[in-house]
Amino acid sequence: MKRGTVVWVNLEDAHPPEFGKTRPAVVVSNTEQNSLLDSVVVVPLSSRAPAIWPLRLGMPVVGKLNRSFAITPGIRQIANRHLVRAEGVVPQAVMDELSAALEAYLGD
Repeated sequence: MKRGTVVWVNLEDAHPPEFGKTRPAVVVSNTEQNSLLDSVVVVPLSSRAPAIWPLRLGMPVVGKLNRSFAITPGIRQIANRHLVRAEGVVPQAVMDELSAALEAYLGD
């Protein structure tokens, strides 16, 4: 799975405040490691606005998805068996911005 791919993910086993149900997410883990491991790290997407940097980052339209927002506090590792289907890949500039938002959110 390539880093930056927008995928539908089954998150049914989630408990509040985690995101549940099947929803889109963007893969943020390294492409090389994704090919070796049975899991990927994703940031879930939501249609709820507004953008609030670094917690909610506006994402471009990808595939059949409407405008959405990456929810950085929702970052999680998921098993590949929870991947439903891919929608497309976000541009590198967007991934750079998402990486910066994750660094700001996860860093001290």
